[in-house]
Amino acid sequence: MPSSAQKGLHNPAVLCYRNSLLQALLHSPKLVNWLRSYHRFGVRTSCATPCVACRLLSVFNSYWSSTSKDLRVATKELDKAFISAGWQNGRSGRQEDPEEQLVWLAKVLSEQLPTNQFSAFEAISRFTLNSNTKCSSCGYLSVNKGEIEGTLSIDLRPKIKNGTIADYLRPYFSYWVEDFKCDRCSSRSPKQRNRKICHQPDTLVIQLKRFGWDGRKDNSPIPFSSNLSLNQYRNEGNTYDCEYELTAVICHIGVMNSGHYICRAKGPDKRWMKFDDLKVSEMTIEQAIHPGTRNGWTPYLLFYQRTVKDLPR
Repeated sequence: MPSSAQKGLHNPAVLCYRNSLLQALLHSPKLVNWLRSYHRFGVRTSCATPCVACRLLSVFNSYWSSTSKDLRVATKELDKAFISAGWQNGRSGRQEDPEEQLVWLAKVLSEQLPTNQFSAFEAISRFTLNSNTKCSSCGYLSVNKGEIEGTLSIDLRPKIKNGTIADYLRPYFSYWVEDFKCDRCSSRSPKQRNRKICHQPDTLVIQLKRFGWDGRKDNSPIPFSSNLSLNQYRNEGNTYDCEYELTAVICHIGVMNSGHYICRAKGPDKRWMKFDDLKVSEMTIEQAIHPGTRNGWTPYLLFYQRTVKDLPR
């Protein structure tokens, strides 16, 4: 994937959310390689019509090896496939959300792809977690195994003073649950639940939950770095490394139902670029990991790639 091939994406209407998501996916090597390996043209003969995976592959190929004109045609065909599969752009005049489209895209792929192809997608894009819930009354431990999680959606409330992304991740993996009935003593007292990682994806997506049910946006700056370790959250017996490197950041400016999305992404040459629809400009790593300002751009989705895939020790 030559870095010189990086391109901006045309925005004919209110598709900045789609453009930012596509740029993030295009700069996620494991996802690109999965699609090219498992869904090559000429291999599948029973695809849905139109097949979202085929259209997505066409965008990937056009982006990295064709002209901007070819890319524009490919993205138009992808939009048609999205609409055919049920995606509604600009519902009731609201601005769409790239995280919602990412979740929707995974659902469509699960419906359209053969089991072996989607299983490979799940393996590189989703966590498998075990959770233990301990009763504070009798000490009984309730175990739930095999929970599947895609995007890690991180609450920004309650506020953590000087909190970083690592601080806000802790309550995701360890938190208190209310009104959970104990299987042994039937107590409904608050109980602590701990989550542990049994399988870690090669591509990790973290959502900073900035948009509340009250229609307000949380613009708090949340510091994050280009490297992230989740090793402390591994389940006992999981000795695979959970070390990640940042590949893309989707940022938002504005309010909940109005604003603009851009993507900051790292190319094959390790240089960071800012993608604002058709506009492409180089930036530093320091600019790429800027935590945001209350009146400016705020990071919303963080894309990481696992850096080591070692054998169990």
